[in-house]
Amino acid sequence: MIQTVGRDDVKTLGDITYFEAPPLKALGVVNHAFCTKSGGFSQGMYSSPNSGSAKAEEHARLANTFGFEPQRLITMDQVHGDRIRIMDKPLIPLRPFSNCRSDALLTDQPDIAIGVLTADCVPILLVDPKRPVIGIIHAGWRGTLLGIAQKAIHKMTHHFGTHPGDLFVAIGPSIGECCYEVDEAVMGLVCSSGWNWQAFSRRKGMGKWVLNLARANIDQMRDRGMRDEKCCWIRVCTRCNTDILFSYRAEGPATGEQISFIQLRGDIDRV
Repeated sequence: MIQTVGRDDVKTLGDITYFEAPPLKALGVVNHAFCTKSGGFSQGMYSSPNSGSAKAEEHARLANTFGFEPQRLITMDQVHGDRIRIMDKPLIPLRPFSNCRSDALLTDQPDIAIGVLTADCVPILLVDPKRPVIGIIHAGWRGTLLGIAQKAIHKMTHHFGTHPGDLFVAIGPSIGECCYEVDEAVMGLVCSSGWNWQAFSRRKGMGKWVLNLARANIDQMRDRGMRDEKCCWIRVCTRCNTDILFSYRAEGPATGEQISFIQLRGDIDRV
């Protein structure tokens, strides 16, 4: 059974409020968080093309709160596709890699924090505690139809030797089926994608459907070998909870983006 986390499970560290996945925390091999608006991420810092200094400041605040060097936080220039970046070498020199055009990052390097920015799309964390290897995924509707989560697991399997059954998965806050309405144009692409779209969509009215993107990614990762008992879902809709989470659908293009991150600890035994 998939473990779910609700809005009342929000945590606070310093001035940052966030959600965490208990199964990932219990592993003891990673640090992670699905951050909310609170703690300096509530001013739409990531929505402006001129926010470089503000972004650096917020990266530093996040890093200092969770105990790693700001230069070790790597985020993506997300393209709403299925591009995956593998990082299997140390960062020398340490520098942000935020211009990496991809929608997934995978690494076996200790102490590198990899992050994703979202405002309705689905953030997904992957942990293989046996290798150990971690991954982070940005899954919007386009990436979901392209199978970004499945492809990330496939890359982990073939590049790092991960067995899908060993994976622990955490799915962060995203827009829920209650709010994610799409039109005929999008639904036409969904129906022609080859996925079992009936399982994560329903008709709402004339020319309107609603999608459950988180559920779609769960189903796809199951097909790749993910086990339900190793999956945790932060089941909090971004559009329904704009007091604590950013939502593009609710707040428009000027909204900010919450950051989620995962870091492989450096004090663990490695095979």
